[in-house]
Amino acid sequence: MFGIYSNQRISEAESKILKNNPDDYNWYCMYVGTLFKDKRFFQVREDIELPQSEDDNGVVLMFQGGDIVYFKTLDSDVTDEEVKSIYEVCSYMQNLFNHPIDAYVAFPPDATVEFEDLAGKGEITIYFSTLQTDDGEEIIERLETKLKNHEEFSYSDSVDHMLLPYVGFKDRKVFDEKYNEYMNLVREYAG
Repeated sequence: MFGIYSNQRISEAESKILKNNPDDYNWYCMYVGTLFKDKRFFQVREDIELPQSEDDNGVVLMFQGGDIVYFKTLDSDVTDEEVKSIYEVCSYMQNLFNHPIDAYVAFPPDATVEFEDLAGKGEITIYFSTLQTDDGEEIIERLETKLKNHEEFSYSDSVDHMLLPYVGFKDRKVFDEKYNEYMNLVREYAG
């Protein structure tokens, strides 16, 4: 592996409670494999500067075999502005690498997806994905109980924890409240 890695995706507190103290590479593998069903090996290239805003969390993933993917998560609706921004970054990458570019974009299950078709803009394909479940509240309760009982997280628990921001729910307000309480407990437990 090469490139520059940071813990932007999994905090130190989270890593302490999760099975085998995963790092950001594990987080990317889990998201790419679960949401996009792509099980190939890749390198996270956070050292490649992209023309994106400072608060944008997109990174370059270089896959075994030479495929290049722009990976990004959204915490909001998929709008024309977001899609144009993704195309802008992917166009830059296509020119930089002289290679077709795919974009993997994770978005929340309650987000709306409304954007203008930008077909014909180079060799760029954008894949959007989310988890269409409604068990987010139950997952939080199960994980919270394990923390309170000082039980070790299993691999499955760790995956559930990492996917929480993109898991569906029955009631957004209830989920958000439970999620915030749970994350506060994670920080306390790790501290």
